[in-house]
Amino acid sequence: MTSEVSVIMKNIKELKIQGARRVAAASAKAFTINVEKSKTNDPKLFLKEIENMGEKLISLRSTEPMVRNTIRYFISRIEKGNTVREMKKITKETLKKYDKQFTESFIKITEYGADLIWEGQTILTHCHSTTVNSILIRAHKHKNIKVICTETRPKYQGHLTAKQLSDAGVDVTMIVDSAIKHVMKSVDLVIVGADSVTAEGALYNKIGTSTIATVAHDMRVPFYSATQIYKFDPITRFGKMTDIEMRSPKEILPKPIKGVKVINPAFDITDPLYIRAYITEAGIIPPQNVANVAEEYIKR
Repeated sequence: MTSEVSVIMKNIKELKIQGARRVAAASAKAFTINVEKSKTNDPKLFLKEIENMGEKLISLRSTEPMVRNTIRYFISRIEKGNTVREMKKITKETLKKYDKQFTESFIKITEYGADLIWEGQTILTHCHSTTVNSILIRAHKHKNIKVICTETRPKYQGHLTAKQLSDAGVDVTMIVDSAIKHVMKSVDLVIVGADSVTAEGALYNKIGTSTIATVAHDMRVPFYSATQIYKFDPITRFGKMTDIEMRSPKEILPKPIKGVKVINPAFDITDPLYIRAYITEAGIIPPQNVANVAEEYIKR
C-alpha cells in the first residue's frame, strides 16, 4: 500500500472526506492506485490482492453501500482480464468510465432536483450533501428561494452546508436540530441526501433525518432524498439490513461525566411512508420502485 493510499484511507476513516459520493470517489482512486502499484504478475494472486484492498476500503465506511457498489463495479470488470497487464488496463478504463458516469449523474440529479423547486419556496435540508447543495444553488440562480439548514450535531456538518450556500448567494438560515418543528410551518419542501437506500425504499441518512421526515409528514410537507443510484444497497434484497454505525462518545462528551453513558449513532432509518420520492439520475422515483430501477441501472 502506497503512502498516498494510506493518506486517503486515513482521511476517509477520520471523516476528513465526507459525503458518500466523495468517499466512493476517493475509494475508487485509492483502489486504482493500489492496482497500478501491484508488483505481482500472477493473475490469481493479483485478484486476491485487489479483493483484499477492496475489503479494506469497504470496511472504512461499512454502512455506505456506494463504496461496496463501486468496488464490485471495478472488480467485476477487472475479472474479465486474462493477464495482470490486461487487468491493469481495464482498471484505468473503468475509472475513466466511472468518473464520467459520476459527473453525468450529478448533473442530472441537480437538474431534476432544481426543477422540483418553485419560485419563492423555502427548502429545509439536514447535514451536508454536495448533491443537495448543487440542487439548491442551481435553483437559486433561476428562482427566488430561501433555505433553512440544521447545524447537524454532533459534528456540525450543517456549518459547511450553510457556508457553501451563503458563498453562492443563497438566502440561508441555520437552526439547531431540535428546532425542526418550530420552523416546519414555513417550509415548502424538504430535500436531504442519502447514505444508503434499501430494497423497500427506506432511507439511511444522518441521525435526525427520520425525525425531520416524521415532522414533515405530520405537517404535510413533501420530503425528498437526492441520491445517486449507486447508494442502493442490494444486500437488503435478502433481508440483511445496513448496520447503524456507532461513533465515539467523545464526539458528544469530550470530557466524560462519571456515571453517564453516551449513545452516538451516526445514522437513522426513515420509513418509505414518509418519503415522497428519490431524486436520482434515472429520474424522480417513488420509494416502492427504487430497487427495480437501481438494479437495472447498475447492470448497464
